Amino acid sequence: MIKTRFLIIVCLVSQHFVHAQNIMVDGFDSTSSVEARTHKRLDNNGTPCALIKVRSLLNGLQFNEAIGPVDNKTNEYWVYVPDRSETLTISSNRHNSFVIRFADYGEKIVSMNVTYVLSLSEKTNNPQLSFNSNSVPSDFQNGADAGNAEDQCNLGKCYYLGRGVTQNYYSALNWFRKSAEQNNAEALYYIGRSYYYGQGFPKPDYEQSVKWYEKAAKKDYADAQYQLGLCYEKGQGVKQDAKMARKWFGKAAKNGNSRAKQKIQ
Repeated sequence: MIKTRFLIIVCLVSQHFVHAQNIMVDGFDSTSSVEARTHKRLDNNGTPCALIKVRSLLNGLQFNEAIGPVDNKTNEYWVYVPDRSETLTISSNRHNSFVIRFADYGEKIVSMNVTYVLSLSEKTNNPQLSFNSNSVPSDFQNGADAGNAEDQCNLGKCYYLGRGVTQNYYSALNWFRKSAEQNNAEALYYIGRSYYYGQGFPKPDYEQSVKWYEKAAKKDYADAQYQLGLCYEKGQGVKQDAKMARKWFGKAAKNGNSRAKQKIQ
């Protein structure tokens, strides 16, 4: 039950406005790890918590929703949060508070007795990005209508995430398909992702998901390579094959996917 996530610039949330911050979410996954059950912690109502392992080289992180003390392990914080939490608020001495919505990463809520992994990193440079978590459809509509593949994909992401518009997986797929017709790797990945989670479809379709992931993976799109590795690892849409899983994890790691690097260590 792994919910992967695309790379996104997290934004600072303040009382009046939002500034882009140089912290990046590399992934948010639910795992098969049993620590949430074997190292159980209860909230104030006696309900078991969810456990989020926050993997990061950043020091001094604080978590507003944490129940009890945060266990600071080597490059990993163990944060217990209440069952059915929808967000996690993070701050530090170097960064203002910012909020992570689990729904942006395929989990509307976190569940009791489940272990999750949130991977954070800090950006060392500041290239101009065409899409961030503050983007809205009007930023991309003209270019998308004119046939620009990148704008079409970004417009699809706005609908996919509900950024500046009501979330609509069908509209998202429409724009992803237009962009994919021009071989945009990210759009190919998002179509695969939509099939994987049944977003815009009656139910998940792993076989179709693999086909689209593979198209994006062959264009060296790291997240697609990682997802393809997961499909081979779990036997979802393809015959389970540890060798093929490691092959795609290796390619994804080479292209900078931190979760894939953890897989092949």
